[in-house]
Amino acid sequence: MEVHHHPNVEKKNFKEYFLEFLMIFLAVTMGFFAESLREIISEKRIEKEFIISFVADLKQDTASFNYVLPKEETSLKGLDTMLNALSHPPYSDSSIRLMYYLSRKYTESIESMPYTLRTITQLRNSGGLRLIADKEASDSIVLYNKMVDDVTSILNYTTHDFMIPSVHAGNRIFNAKYLLPYNGESVIDLIRSGEKMSLLTNDETTLAEYVGLLYQVKQIRLNYFGNLNRHKERAIDMISFFQKEYHLENE
Repeated sequence: MEVHHHPNVEKKNFKEYFLEFLMIFLAVTMGFFAESLREIISEKRIEKEFIISFVADLKQDTASFNYVLPKEETSLKGLDTMLNALSHPPYSDSSIRLMYYLSRKYTESIESMPYTLRTITQLRNSGGLRLIADKEASDSIVLYNKMVDDVTSILNYTTHDFMIPSVHAGNRIFNAKYLLPYNGESVIDLIRSGEKMSLLTNDETTLAEYVGLLYQVKQIRLNYFGNLNRHKERAIDMISFFQKEYHLENE
C-alpha cells in the first residue's frame, strides 16, 4: 500500500503577512496618488490652454474696440449735428442737403462690437470653468461674459426698439431718389453738389416724431459707447492680470 507524503508547507508568520499587506497597500496607494497627480497636471495644462486662448480673444476684442469706438464716436457727433439741423427750421438748401447726408451716413446703422467668443463658448459648453482654479481669474471671466451679454442686449434694444422705427420715420421725410447716385463712401459729395433738394414733408408732427426717435437713439448709443469704453478698459486689465498670474509674458 502506497503512502503519500505531503510536502512540508512553510507557514508564514504574522510579520510576513503584514509586510505583504503593507507592500500591496503602498502599491495601490502610490498608484492612486500617481493617477491623481496625472489628473492634476492634465487639468493644470488644460486650464493654462484655456487662459492662453482667452487672452488671445481679449487681444482680438481690444483690436475690435479700437475700430468700433472711433466709429461710434463719429456717429454720435453726426446724430448731434442732425438733431441740431432738424431743430432750426425753416430749412435752407444747404441744410436740407446736410440732413440728407447725415440721414444716410449716421442714422441707418449702428457699429456692432464683434466679440471673439470662442473660448467663452468652449468654457460654457464643456464645463471648463471649473478648471479655472484661481477664483479671481474665474470671477473675471464670468464678469466679462456678463458684460458681453449686457452690451449685446443694449445693441439689440437700440436696433429693434428705436433705430428701425427711426429709419421708417425718416423714410416719410427724406426722398430716396436724391440718394440713389451715392453709396456710403461717396455720399459726402452730396453736400458739395449744390443740388436743390426738398423733403417729402414739412409736417411738424412727423418731424417731431423723427426728432424724438433720433434723440432716443442718440441717448442709448451714448450708453452703448460708454459701456464699450469700460469694457475695453476691463479687457486690457484682464490681459495684464492673466499674463502675470499665469506667467504668459513669453506666450
